[in-house]
Amino acid sequence: MENDLYRRADRGKVDAALDAAKHIVAIDHLENATTTKADLILPAATFAEGDGTFVNNEGRAQRFYQVLAPKGDIQESWRWLREPVRAIDRGDAESWSNLDQVDLALASELPVFAPILKIAPPANFRIVGQKIPRQPHRYSGRTAMLAQISVHEPKPPDDPDSPLSFSMEGYEGEPPPSLIPRFWAPGWNSIQSLNKFQSEVGGSLHGGDPGQRLIEPARAGLKFFGEVPQAFERRSDEWLIVPLYHIFGSEELSVLSPGIAQRLPKLYIAVNDHDAARLGVNYSEQVELNLGGSTYSLPVKGHLAIPEGVAGLPVGLRELPFVDLPAWGRIARM
Repeated sequence: MENDLYRRADRGKVDAALDAAKHIVAIDHLENATTTKADLILPAATFAEGDGTFVNNEGRAQRFYQVLAPKGDIQESWRWLREPVRAIDRGDAESWSNLDQVDLALASELPVFAPILKIAPPANFRIVGQKIPRQPHRYSGRTAMLAQISVHEPKPPDDPDSPLSFSMEGYEGEPPPSLIPRFWAPGWNSIQSLNKFQSEVGGSLHGGDPGQRLIEPARAGLKFFGEVPQAFERRSDEWLIVPLYHIFGSEELSVLSPGIAQRLPKLYIAVNDHDAARLGVNYSEQVELNLGGSTYSLPVKGHLAIPEGVAGLPVGLRELPFVDLPAWGRIARM
């Protein structure tokens, strides 16, 4: 579900796991190596077409809401999973009609997620009987968008999962901080109006910053590191290969846009100037990398931030299969 297994593990292991399965069902919004193995593919909503909860690197849970309603057979993954559970009359999926009920079931099963029930108002939340509009009051061209289909403006899509509406009609005052769809105030330009939503410039939003931490540090028995890690020691005939991440190419979406794909780096191996001299190669010359039983022919590129004895390999590029890094490898001049 929304996960290309071939980006997470060795191809041979994934092939063996999938070949052992009697039936494979994939739920995804991208075509990838995993979906090509599926007997049935169900179209999932993207992050812009669905609602849910993100947990960031500090363990803070924050609610996110869909920007637009999905079209056709597309729906969120949890809704696809709900259908077979309902069909076999198993569990409480019969009551899952919106995100609030799914979150309640999750918190009941895994109490660590109980705080997500408090990070945002429920779907039935209203202010003076009104939903909060996603679109600004100056939103224009709404009728013209579908003029080629009908001159009659259709009813906005329903949103059973949030107190937001897919229109510019609704409560125009300041909503709770977790439901603010945009920052706007008279006489202020763009994001400068953020100051009008804060208790002080650069401070918290009125009503407090959205989200709630799911993980808190222990108040007693806190121990700091008492030992200094051993310094890195280079090997005479091997390099420690570490991953290098790029803005474009190290994740899955950028390669799907032709314009952005032109900015993707070509596959290379990055080394320190001294290691390049040690290998007797100039930059852009080809070397042979032996890593994890596989051999790759790669051009050499200089990288000032890489220490001697370490080499960098860009990850996520389609030309390079999954490699479990960091790992020791051999580099030789061709």
